[in-house]
Amino acid sequence: MSYKLIIGNNFVLNSPKRIFLMDKEIFSIGEDNNGVYVDSEIVDKNGKNIVSIKKNKLVFCIEDFKIKKDKRDHILVLNSQGEIVLESRVYDKKTLIFSGIFTLDELTCTITQNYILLSNGKRIMHSRVDSENKNICIGDDGIKVIQ
Repeated sequence: MSYKLIIGNNFVLNSPKRIFLMDKEIFSIGEDNNGVYVDSEIVDKNGKNIVSIKKNKLVFCIEDFKIKKDKRDHILVLNSQGEIVLESRVYDKKTLIFSGIFTLDELTCTITQNYILLSNGKRIMHSRVDSENKNICIGDDGIKVIQ
């Protein structure tokens, strides 16, 4: 079954596998009998794990965060200011919507439902990418398919 990923109002078609920010993986996508799922680990500026999900199941979350939803089809974690730290939503068996705040070394990438915001202030939105069942990379030049 082919699925699509919606990140920051960008459509990634044909079953993307691993999603990278520059050269580091921020999450991966797979499928099982229950449909499409995400694996992700979000770390803070110091590299400390703050949220982890495996197969759309929240397996770790620091106490400072509020867990609003924790179901296979919808995970929602907010910080103390009410901002989305991570949201993974299986819209239907073929569509996954993903948002979050990712910190890698000195880079921060914020994926909202409306756009992807890079550390340099660049916004990426309204892209349509055919992943061809491969990995994709989010960078200064947009969303690209990689090997």
